[in-house]
Amino acid sequence: MKKILFYTDTPIHGGAERHMLQLARHLPKTKYTIELACSNYKQLSGWTKSWMNAGFKVHRLNVAHKHDPRTLFQLKKILKSTEPDLVHLHLWNPGGCRYAFGAIDKRSTKIVSTEHDPFPISGLKKSVKKKGLKKTDHTITVSDANKELMLKLYPEVKGKISTVHNGIDLNQFDQSIIRFSTQAKDKIRDKIFHAAHDEFIILTIAELHPRKGLNYLIEAFKMVQEQKTKTKLVIVGKGPQKAKLEKLIKKLELSDSVVLAGHQDDIPQILKSADLFVLPSVKEAFGLVLLEAMAAQLPIIATEVGGIPEIVQNRKSGELVPPQDYEMLADKIVAVMSNNALMQKLAYMGHHRVKTFDVTEMVRKTENIYDTILK
Repeated sequence: MKKILFYTDTPIHGGAERHMLQLARHLPKTKYTIELACSNYKQLSGWTKSWMNAGFKVHRLNVAHKHDPRTLFQLKKILKSTEPDLVHLHLWNPGGCRYAFGAIDKRSTKIVSTEHDPFPISGLKKSVKKKGLKKTDHTITVSDANKELMLKLYPEVKGKISTVHNGIDLNQFDQSIIRFSTQAKDKIRDKIFHAAHDEFIILTIAELHPRKGLNYLIEAFKMVQEQKTKTKLVIVGKGPQKAKLEKLIKKLELSDSVVLAGHQDDIPQILKSADLFVLPSVKEAFGLVLLEAMAAQLPIIATEVGGIPEIVQNRKSGELVPPQDYEMLADKIVAVMSNNALMQKLAYMGHHRVKTFDVTEMVRKTENIYDTILK
């Protein structure tokens, strides 16, 4: 048995954190003992509870923020008590987990890091980053686009970097919606979407952050509504851009037709209650939510950025548009809404496509990396 410690210094619960739990749940328990270390942020309490409910030991660091130097000493203490064979760092941004690189003793512990969202950094941050990469035994990226970016920014990772696409537990997803009734769907449409039974629901699920391009979707929706009046836009998620989006919604006089639904737990049911899924990201490392939308058999429109084209095959399993072009996005939404046969085709092809992203493939590739390093 090998002991693996997952660590992240993230302050939020998003796609990267869902990926971590998914991976931990499916790695073979006969080969690995998995534990989690993360900061004691209130926003992570529900997530860490899910880890504990799944039978994993969780270590919480009592720190005020990601720059808190106490992180280093608390991590050293955790590492001394757990004695992991390998630490799997999950970097939610390229400057993440820097204290971990200083805390890990490379004489006894291997390092694998997953770069969930790489982008260029400079100055002292880049210098610290390079030192961390030198200590890393293997780097994982969640898309080929991110792998190419990492190789461009840090040529020294050549020969010790791999793409492992995020995966989804299709069996678990199907089980969560197999008994999803019409009554349950109507309840979600009424209580969460605030929609009439005959309204068309455009849905997106994303952090309320500028990189998600939600302002462009709202601008596009204003144009859509001029042609498709019985339509609602539902945005599920929370984040720092909430006040700005509320201001834009009010400015465009869309308060009755755009719903900021906040955080929601029952994502499979939320997806099954909508008619069309749109992801308008300006920047997207992968787009795990697209796999969930495909599994829910929703037609998809997304922007052609980052790892999204590795998921969505344009005009086959979804429709792709350039980022930040709300006029083209509006045209595409209207075109899809107006063509029932196209909607059915995109939903069918997307559901077929998502099978290639089953969690078992993600686990197999990660397991191979672990085993190669731990030999």
